[in-house]
Amino acid sequence: MNTPHFLVRSFGILARTFLAPALIVLTIAPLAQANTLGTLTVPSDSRDTNLDQNIHATEVTANRTITFRSGDTLTSILTREGIAADQRDAALATLGELYDVAQINPGDQVELSMRASLDGSERTRLVALQLRPAYKGNIAIVSGSDGAFHRQGALARHDVKAASIGITTREGHISSNLPHDLAAAKVPQSVADDVVAAFAFDPETPANPSKGSKFTVVYETTQTANKYGLSHTDVMRFAELKVNGATHRIYRYETKDGKVAFMEETGEGVEPFVLESPVHNARITSSFGWRIHPVLKVRKFHNGIDFAAAKGTPIYAAGDGVVTSIGWHGNYGRFIKIVHNDRVTTTYGHMSAYARGLHRGSRVTKGQVIAYIGSSGLSTGNHLYFEVLVDNKHVDPAQREVMLSLNLDGSSLVRFRTYVARLGEATSQ
Repeated sequence: MNTPHFLVRSFGILARTFLAPALIVLTIAPLAQANTLGTLTVPSDSRDTNLDQNIHATEVTANRTITFRSGDTLTSILTREGIAADQRDAALATLGELYDVAQINPGDQVELSMRASLDGSERTRLVALQLRPAYKGNIAIVSGSDGAFHRQGALARHDVKAASIGITTREGHISSNLPHDLAAAKVPQSVADDVVAAFAFDPETPANPSKGSKFTVVYETTQTANKYGLSHTDVMRFAELKVNGATHRIYRYETKDGKVAFMEETGEGVEPFVLESPVHNARITSSFGWRIHPVLKVRKFHNGIDFAAAKGTPIYAAGDGVVTSIGWHGNYGRFIKIVHNDRVTTTYGHMSAYARGLHRGSRVTKGQVIAYIGSSGLSTGNHLYFEVLVDNKHVDPAQREVMLSLNLDGSSLVRFRTYVARLGEATSQ
């Protein structure tokens, strides 16, 4: 059986309160305006009712986000994903009425919603497609019951009336602290959170900027008007802080694999990797660092943290990844190791039991139950021993946002510099 391997991701747009009009508005072409949506909604009349009744048994539906690389075309991507020629050509024809696909550049993204049968007896079907060209808005099409593709909104009945991308600049001075002063300058909370995080992990920026230091924040707002009202999202593009004559500028940047990074103009920066707490509503009884071991009674460095909870309390995967080790592991007792990517690993020890069906090679998702609290191995009571390793070095697991250093070079650096240049053009208009 040839089961399709799709990268399943949920996606959507988070509506937030609009605080101020954009100072600089970039007008999107009318056709793109009519289709600027943050989600791909599969309309009811594009579904096969009989299939949907048995979807859990016979079909898998997945959303896959793909970033265009040098040499990629939409045709080549749809072909690689197994979309048949007739569907591929129909989708391209509909898109061609809305956008010149020849203008797609490396770094642009496309999100595909696909459906395929698990028994391999039916081809992969394209249900919906959303194109995300940089600074052009999102263009979405969906498959109808007639077999043709239609722009989203006509079938999904969102009745989109208008959409725009606005670039807003906010300025202010430090009078109390950065979070307080960003709020006073009417910077949206989501943007302010990114600004604080960006400067917190910039080693060149003072932790407590002196009073009078000037800040500038540039953020992008995507706003859509429909019959239900307004929905929009605010995203930081860059922030600048002038302290004692020195200027510190940090860009919020999406890497080629779609991850968010905070970058300096040199191409150096950090990429946040967010981990979920492996135990809910538990207290930390031993933190990261030097301590007197409770059993061995010697001073020893504690490479993780301990979560105390009742026996049988669920333990959750801190992030998406692959189980590379599961079983008894010396003093750790029952032990699990999960590799999240080529740089981040988490380990879990002293459990009472594992989740049913979990084994070496299992793929897990963030928040999935993987085991249960216990006191196996060298332990004085029921708890979880949790470790986080970055580049094979232990870091403090209490910091849920692990920062991974980045140093762009080659084509990645060229792509970043192109992004900076485009943003400069947008903000200068």
